[in-house]
Amino acid sequence: MPIRIMHVVDTWAVGGLQNGVANLIERMDPDRFEHVVCAMRPVEGSNAQRIPVGRTRVVSLSTKESLARFQLPALARWIRDVKPDIVHTRNWGTFEALLAARRIGGCARVHSEHGIDWDTTAKEPWRRLLCRRLAFQLADRVLSVSLQLRDLHARRTGFPANRIEVIHNGVDSRRFCPDAAARIRIRRELRIADDELCIGCVGNLIPVKDHLTLLRAVDGLARRGRSWRLLIAGDGPERPRLAAFVDAHPAWKGRVTFLGRHNAVASLLNAMDVYVLSSLTEGISNSLLEAMATGLPVLATETGGNPEVVTGGESGLLFPVGDEARLTEHLVALGTRPEWRLEMGRRALRRVREEFSIDAMVRKYEEIYESLAMPAAVPIRAVARV
Repeated sequence: MPIRIMHVVDTWAVGGLQNGVANLIERMDPDRFEHVVCAMRPVEGSNAQRIPVGRTRVVSLSTKESLARFQLPALARWIRDVKPDIVHTRNWGTFEALLAARRIGGCARVHSEHGIDWDTTAKEPWRRLLCRRLAFQLADRVLSVSLQLRDLHARRTGFPANRIEVIHNGVDSRRFCPDAAARIRIRRELRIADDELCIGCVGNLIPVKDHLTLLRAVDGLARRGRSWRLLIAGDGPERPRLAAFVDAHPAWKGRVTFLGRHNAVASLLNAMDVYVLSSLTEGISNSLLEAMATGLPVLATETGGNPEVVTGGESGLLFPVGDEARLTEHLVALGTRPEWRLEMGRRALRRVREEFSIDAMVRKYEEIYESLAMPAAVPIRAVARV
């Protein structure tokens, strides 16, 4: 019988964490594993993450349940219904599922941290710290997607860093790869000239992604007379603010394109010359890995797991958070030195293929799940099946 894993997430909306879970499920052996994704908030329509193929179903709390102060009863009902071998929670907001799993018994517990959604220089709310520490203590295995994230949470919660295992995100290099035909097609569709430096980014338009720094850096590029285009893929609450900034620059007409949620990101990336990630904080960014797998030179902030992915000066360039002047300098340098840009893209491609393979990531998760699902580890689950 396949090992049944219950993945608990805050929401199944489009996002990096959810995309990572979907990628993991799609690549795991369906004869050895089956999956149930449980979202603690209801998500419908175009905001929902794609449903992975294979042994997968997605369930969510009702609106009434998701608004409840205590969600333990609903989560316990889920676990009794799903009867998982393993409950895998992600990020601090899902810790109640670990409480429910421990209360019911019969399953192993895994908790992982995938990113940061607050300013790391500010004091973290005590409730969040308490919930995260409790999640770490309740879990049989604790995981993180980056060394920086592991060390940050260990320092803030007092939980031993040596008990947090790091598994870097992996990228599907068969899906995200250089494609000359896609580049020609997309640039033609978007009317991007051959001599225009096409800058791009993909991600939710939310404050932590700090797209405004990118726009201010492009303003510096424009004032230097460079020929450029900017593609912004994604949607979110920051879009009106970003659009207003663009509208305040009449000379930019036709140069900045808000694409919204894009259903062909792999092709879109091929149309770009440079990829920018201006986030205030990050874990290990899936979009950054995807851009590098496409052979793009990347410009990323010196935060979170970005320095673990980007080798500065080789596979990309790093810049301080919020430093639009440095970002402008990097854009000018890459725009005026196309041979350097192409070589940096080749090194980025080689780095992700060697160090951030999705197959290596999947193998590590499979090993953890199989070690936890051994009969000796979950004796109550075996009895419950009879």
